[in-house]
Amino acid sequence: MIDLTTIVVLLTIGAFFIGALVSWIVKDYVDSYIDNAAYAKAISHPEMLNEDGTVDRTELLTVMFDRPEEEEELEEE
Repeated sequence: MIDLTTIVVLLTIGAFFIGALVSWIVKDYVDSYIDNAAYAKAISHPEMLNEDGTVDRTELLTVMFDRPEEEEELEEE
């Protein structure tokens, strides 16, 4: 039969391969997250910046326009 040393060696090698596979998969997700976060930080709307180039934290005014032609199309359907 298989002795205890062989079982321990096989479990250690198996754990190493499983750990390497899991860390490889997780690294792909982490790299994608970091790339997306860096892109989102680099791309910002210039109208959201103040004179110093930092994000403007003041209260902003929002304006919405009604589109009567879309409302008529919805009523026809």
